Amino acid sequence: MNDGLLPVTHQVASAPLETVELNLSPLAITVVEQQRFDTPGVLETMRVVPTMLEPRTMSLPVRPPQLKVRSFVFPMPGQSVLKPPPSTAKPAASATSPNTASPESPTKTAADELRKFTRIKPPGDVIKLEDRLFYVLQPPLETVITGGTLEFPFHPFPYQLEGIAFLYPREAAVLADEMGLGKTMQTISAIRLLLHAGEVQSVLIVCPKPLVTNWQREFHAWAPEVPLTVIEGDAAKRRWQWELADCPVKIANYELLQRDREMIERPDARFDLVVLDESQRIKNRNSTTSEIVRSIQRRRSWAMTGTPVENRAEDLVGIFEFLAPGYLKPEMKPSHMGRLVSDYVIRRTKDKVLTDLPPKMFRDAEIELTPEQRSTYRTAEEEGVLRLTNLGREITIQHVFELVLRLKQICNFDPVTGESAKLERLAADLEEVADSRRKAIVFSQWTETLETLKERLGHFRPLVYHGGI
Repeated sequence: MNDGLLPVTHQVASAPLETVELNLSPLAITVVEQQRFDTPGVLETMRVVPTMLEPRTMSLPVRPPQLKVRSFVFPMPGQSVLKPPPSTAKPAASATSPNTASPESPTKTAADELRKFTRIKPPGDVIKLEDRLFYVLQPPLETVITGGTLEFPFHPFPYQLEGIAFLYPREAAVLADEMGLGKTMQTISAIRLLLHAGEVQSVLIVCPKPLVTNWQREFHAWAPEVPLTVIEGDAAKRRWQWELADCPVKIANYELLQRDREMIERPDARFDLVVLDESQRIKNRNSTTSEIVRSIQRRRSWAMTGTPVENRAEDLVGIFEFLAPGYLKPEMKPSHMGRLVSDYVIRRTKDKVLTDLPPKMFRDAEIELTPEQRSTYRTAEEEGVLRLTNLGREITIQHVFELVLRLKQICNFDPVTGESAKLERLAADLEEVADSRRKAIVFSQWTETLETLKERLGHFRPLVYHGGI
């Protein structure tokens, strides 16, 4: 060790003296000196002699400076968070004719193929870069609909896709489209995407009583795989329905909230999203209905209305007391109020989206009879069938028509109690029509029905025309 040599000991077999070049250093050549022995397997000593090389040019790699970065993991386009689980059921085929279209069941046209993609835009109040990137990097809604990620019974209109993209990222939003543009479909589609993305697990929809069946029908058409419960029945049944934990969507009417206020305001009753349909019902901040819906514990709040909220500052303040309490004040100037709510309200009228709509739209509204009407209908049907049976060979087609007409009249009004599910739905629709300064035409084949409607809808100042005039 004193002579500067590095001893390396290992076991080798007999071999002739040789020189080996080792890459121990870029500036040295290693010469290995090996002493030969006749006996194989003996220990021998190797000398490592460093020798200086002639001057030469070398290239040394220089690492780039270490930069601090933040990483975000987002799903691939084919693995979007909007993709449903494998067990998702396929929507049932619609019975709507391909020659007809409506905002609730629009058809796909060639113009849809050429329009620009609709992307989810982050709300203005989103500050974190991670949250903004989450929405920006989501695939276009057209990809979700046409790519098989989620199946829709019909391809939505372009403005409806914009409405879905508007609702999806917002914790507080007002969908104020004009009547007939498909607010229900847009809301259901946005809820469906949020449920599949896992961003919400419990949703409460509050609507007028005549619109409950409409919400059921639209959910079955646009989100058939989503379980839902309609809060109805006696007090014991409603309590059980409110406490259901494995049902992501519950539907209740405004009138029922007053009876079940205790159930709604209990500490463990909390929803990820509460949607108010016909939200002009809470425009009066001092009303009982407004107080109840504001007391519901929730993380997201959406409101739907077809009335021109931009023309009624007080109504807008009442709605925002539900969405964001204290955000608007009645004393604010309308121009200032409009700037404040611009990121929370979306409103489209028919004239603005006329190019997206077909020449005519047909929509059938399925309405459930009231309990009184159902009882009277069943009795009349049983008695009518029994009468036809007793006629035997004397029965004629006229007898059958008489029974059908009788049942149709009961579907309009219960002759015993005067109850009418159709009238309730008509009154709810006419309120939105009148507030939007539009007009409606109601047809009936019976003069008596028209006279009854004139009496019960007198506050709308109807004009009646029939053959007797």
